[in-house]
Amino acid sequence: MHLVLIGAHPDDEALVSGTIAKYVDQGHRATIVMATRGGRGHWKTPSEKLKEIRTMEMEKAAEILGAEVIFLDYKDADIPGGDSLREELVDVVRQLKPDIVLTFHPLVWRDDHRRIGLAAVDASLKASLPLVETSYPYHRPSPDIYFFGRPITPLKPDIYVDITGYMDVKIEAFRQHSSQWVKWEVDKSGMSMEDLLEQYTHRFRQYGIESGVKYAEAFISKHGRKKAYDLLPSTR
Repeated sequence: MHLVLIGAHPDDEALVSGTIAKYVDQGHRATIVMATRGGRGHWKTPSEKLKEIRTMEMEKAAEILGAEVIFLDYKDADIPGGDSLREELVDVVRQLKPDIVLTFHPLVWRDDHRRIGLAAVDASLKASLPLVETSYPYHRPSPDIYFFGRPITPLKPDIYVDITGYMDVKIEAFRQHSSQWVKWEVDKSGMSMEDLLEQYTHRFRQYGIESGVKYAEAFISKHGRKKAYDLLPSTR
């Protein structure tokens, strides 16, 4: 099985990194596709330098998770909506031939995330049409898509993946994105890395409580299942 994450910025994978690590550990392949290199998310560092830093951080995190990583080189905070992004992702899907796609729910708060999620689901369908001709042959069947993130409407997860045995690797990958934590220096909140990690793990602990395990990651899908599975349903 080939699992492909389609995200917007380096560190977006942190929401589902336990699932990625678990897939890889059980013999599957994982690829992380990031639309940007995150060049505008800092208070002081120039954009070109920041892109270099965040690229290296993402590559280190992906290595820890056992995943490949691909960058599309859009500008952070300027990911286009509409056809141009969808058409590029059609070829991404055809080239990678995923069995499963993880991406943002199209109703999450941030515009970069919404645009990626909507384009990914549209591209996954279009990539399966033989008469749509691009640089790569069509990929059929369409991959199974699982959405993550917190939608602006009160939609609840219906799929939980038990990541109890993968929190250590998830946290180690999370630590690689150290350029993202300068906010705490800027606003003088005094939050330590350990405090930040506690906030980070709390979400996955809560998902574990909801699904009857210690730690879990949560997704919205078309399957309507509730409990924590070893892997997402389409691998069964």
